[in-house]
Amino acid sequence: MFSVIIPIFNKFPHLDRSINSVLNQKFKDWELLLVDDGSTDGSLEKAKSFSDERIQVFQRNEPGPGGYAARNLGISKAKYDWVAFLDADDEWLENHLLNFCELIDHQSGAKIVSSSWTDNFEGNKEGRFFPNSYHKKHQAKGIHEIELKSYLKNSINGAPPFWTGAVGFRKDLLTEIGGFPEGRCKRGGDVDTWLRAIFYGKLAIWSPELTVVYHRDSVNMVTKVEGFEIGCEATTVKQLASLTKDKQIKRLLFQFLNARVVSRWLQTLRVGKNPDPLWGKVKWKYLTRKGFAIAFWSILPTAITQQLYRLASKAKYD
Repeated sequence: MFSVIIPIFNKFPHLDRSINSVLNQKFKDWELLLVDDGSTDGSLEKAKSFSDERIQVFQRNEPGPGGYAARNLGISKAKYDWVAFLDADDEWLENHLLNFCELIDHQSGAKIVSSSWTDNFEGNKEGRFFPNSYHKKHQAKGIHEIELKSYLKNSINGAPPFWTGAVGFRKDLLTEIGGFPEGRCKRGGDVDTWLRAIFYGKLAIWSPELTVVYHRDSVNMVTKVEGFEIGCEATTVKQLASLTKDKQIKRLLFQFLNARVVSRWLQTLRVGKNPDPLWGKVKWKYLTRKGFAIAFWSILPTAITQQLYRLASKAKYD
């Protein structure tokens, strides 16, 4: 059985889509915890309008960056052993939780399960699917295990296996690692949580089934509102590196941190903002060739960096 948590902050136009995607699951043994984070656009009233007895609505008075505090409240209220997350502007396909059940049955000792997801963009009139990079590289393996080194290597190479709407956790693991980093950062807290989870949880089970849709053009998106910041992963990486004696893991952790900083810089660029150059924000010793190229690219004039990014993005999704 699953406790599903959806944090809500001014997402009124998308709530029917996200909540109904949970209601329409083939697997029916779940509870849905809707945590409103101080919305002012009618989202709270919309959340309360759903009459299914499996739905509970909680309210926080002040919005917390990234919805991390809202998710932590949901975790504290969850009554089932497994917790799954969905953002209020995304959606699950009807077999998502059923796929999670299959993964848990496949490896009952794992505390993390993950399926695949596809990106959707405004203007995608053809209904094209844009599967995530990890899916493209590893779908042929079918269901398989992911451990810490694999998670780090794939994330460094631009193919992270986890994303918020596609991952589920044992509640006791989330409690053990302290949940989401509320109050520590405005963005990137999801990835910070996944890193701590795979470090302490040791093992995840991954499925190539595309069961989640990530809508990249929604209202009030954190990646569009917040500017560039190093993120809370910097502190987490240093802490975890101090706990391991494995030199390869230490190196991978710092390469992972570099990759996250570079990725966040690119995300900021994608939404039309102009972040400062990456000089002084990355550790040169641990930069990959791609990371070094982007760090050098970041010092070019803004107009050039924006144009290069548009060309790279077009090539990726053509």
